[in-house]
Amino acid sequence: MRSFNCGPQTYRRERGGQLSTGKAFLIVTEGEKTEPNYFYALRKHLQLSNTEVVVKHPEATDPVSLTNEAIKLRDQRAHEARRNPWSVKYDEVWVVCDLEQTHDQRRRLAKQAAPKQKTQGILAAESDPSFEYWFLLHEEFTTSPFPDAGSVVKRLKRHPAWSNYAKNMPIPPTLMAKVPSAVANAEQCRRYHIASGGDRNPSTDVDLLVRSLNAATRSHFQFKLPSAKTSKPADGGSVGRGVGRTPRQR
Repeated sequence: MRSFNCGPQTYRRERGGQLSTGKAFLIVTEGEKTEPNYFYALRKHLQLSNTEVVVKHPEATDPVSLTNEAIKLRDQRAHEARRNPWSVKYDEVWVVCDLEQTHDQRRRLAKQAAPKQKTQGILAAESDPSFEYWFLLHEEFTTSPFPDAGSVVKRLKRHPAWSNYAKNMPIPPTLMAKVPSAVANAEQCRRYHIASGGDRNPSTDVDLLVRSLNAATRSHFQFKLPSAKTSKPADGGSVGRGVGRTPRQR
């Protein structure tokens, strides 16, 4: 039961007679199927509710539009929380998007969106070139650059669990067991680019969002993740961005 002495911000959803840690997340995704399917599976595995982790896919999917939509949805929820004692505002708001081809317009829009994300407190989990690189890190570590999303998918399909990969396919049931490896690989990739001054192709910051979601559930549902060693690119900018360019291979 909710205690009316605590106020809405201290009340959090109950499941099975226990309280969650209480953080509420909004995840705004570029992808219509791939990213939402993944975060739904992750939410289920972590035993977080659909009120604690809200996943939205707006019509416009470029980084600027995603950022604007995230701000709008966050502010709507905050307004609702002020009017409704049973509602809570979002504690973290994330934009999940891809950078696509090396010289794609999306990259310019991502840079354009970055200052607004910073001033508005919006977190960005960008994948370069695509979200499929995050999937690939569940299976292997590589810093070999990819010219586009199709090349990532081609490599991903080398692995048996992904041989029939398609955008709308269900998340493989074995994937959740590999999340700690993916987080470690993403972290190692980030350290590689920081050390080499690389252009962050390939890279992903989805692991940072996964860490935050993992910390929001009860301890017996949490992944055993490696200790975080870096959380920002070398320039100290917003999540998901780095500078410089050097050749890479692995």
